[in-house]
Amino acid sequence: MPPVPAPGPEAAFRTLPHSADGWYALGVQARQTGNHRGAARAFAQAAALNPSAANWRALADEQVALGDYAAATRAYDQAGAIYRKSGDEMTARALEHLAAPFRQSLEVRWVVPKTGRTQLQLAKFEPPRGVLLGVYASGSDVQGAWGKAPSLTLRMNDFAVLFRYWKFSNSSDPTVTFPGRFAQAARAQGKALHLAVEPGMPLQDISDEIVRRFAQQARAAGLPIFVRFASEMNDPHNDWSRDPALYRRTFERVARILHNEAPNVALVWMPMPGDLNKMAEYYPGPGAVDWAGLSLYSVPFENGDVQKPQFGTHPLDTIDGFYRQYAPHHPIQLSEYAAASRSGAAPERDFSAFAAQQLRETYWGAWLKYPRLKNINWLDMNMLGGESNGKAQERHNDYRLFANPAKWQAFGEVQQQSAFFGSFSRSQCQSCAVDTARPWPVKVAADKMVRGVLQLQTAKPAAYVALWLDGQRLPVGAALPYRFEVTPAAGRHRLKVRVQQADGQVLTEQEKVFVAE
Repeated sequence: MPPVPAPGPEAAFRTLPHSADGWYALGVQARQTGNHRGAARAFAQAAALNPSAANWRALADEQVALGDYAAATRAYDQAGAIYRKSGDEMTARALEHLAAPFRQSLEVRWVVPKTGRTQLQLAKFEPPRGVLLGVYASGSDVQGAWGKAPSLTLRMNDFAVLFRYWKFSNSSDPTVTFPGRFAQAARAQGKALHLAVEPGMPLQDISDEIVRRFAQQARAAGLPIFVRFASEMNDPHNDWSRDPALYRRTFERVARILHNEAPNVALVWMPMPGDLNKMAEYYPGPGAVDWAGLSLYSVPFENGDVQKPQFGTHPLDTIDGFYRQYAPHHPIQLSEYAAASRSGAAPERDFSAFAAQQLRETYWGAWLKYPRLKNINWLDMNMLGGESNGKAQERHNDYRLFANPAKWQAFGEVQQQSAFFGSFSRSQCQSCAVDTARPWPVKVAADKMVRGVLQLQTAKPAAYVALWLDGQRLPVGAALPYRFEVTPAAGRHRLKVRVQQADGQVLTEQEKVFVAE
């Protein structure tokens, strides 16, 4: 390949380089002087002459600096593929993590009511379509004096699933064995429960009798119950992480007893995000697992470190590999999700706008991109002060939903979409039409209104999203899912989308051609 002139410090060379190493050195000089365009050209030439991981990585870094995010992610992928081919899976995954904030996508979707299932076989309690809305219910959310029928607070009305933490116990006291009043109040209002059941003792000490006592009360409670047993087992801080084989055997035994003696219980297996190979060591198999879940949190700073801001992250990137691996076998849930509006790392700052945007990306992204992600449970807690569930200080954040106007408004927009269920019974209807986002069609009916949305993910905040139909500007929603409507006349049409930053730089754009007849 002939040399490509690169502006910048090439004057330091009597002639332009003829080797990849020479072009790499030229790129380093250009980068050091702030000439990112010249550096990118030099590193591109180095990669053309020697397509090594280092050359591709250097090119990717310069393309990020130039704002060419599509080219940057392609270059990161080239470097990652080389590392993976050489057997260096750790570095390949590190590059994927590095590239994730710069990945952009824009898809124009058609919203149409659909009935029926998203797949042939549904798991226990799996909605045919759509997403179950869940929330953490504290002790104060169950009202009523002892001896009288308990009830739930009004703020629980808009949720199909209520979740709480629990532990297995050696006690024969029914109030310790199972949260009966909580279940009674939830059943009276048609809710499902999600119980995050921790072992409460070493795994080998969990006897069949302990599980049976729990199972008997769960069955008597008479409502749908998700039992998430010994979750985040891949976190080395948890005692039940020590022996993957013992964990699998215990999960299988707990699942067998609950499946046999409490048919109203679905078993949830929930690791924490991380290495998929490590997770797989703890996977008990499809016979024991009904649903597969993850815990996921949107926080302003990684591990509470202000030097590691997370403002450009896309939350669902974290689940993508997990979804692809387990969704063919199980419905997927975010067993715990929340976005922080305040952080213990910077308590004087308000991150409500960040939290609301992360909420939108998570819920709308689930609907738009992941048809088998069918339950999201919000952890409505303020963890700013003291230890919370034994977690370290870096996890101190304010995750409250109801108490934050920005988050609550964004959540209210989610609730208005028929695909998000605040009623468990309605979620189970197989003949009910549910709004479904499908690829934009090549043909639509003429003179009839067509509803559309955008699946949008950008490396920088999108300040302007504009749509045109045949050159005429269309109204579009100000935030995800960027709703719009068109009523095309008979004939051929062009639908154009452009997304820009506040400074006018185009982040991404797309054009769809379709026919109305």
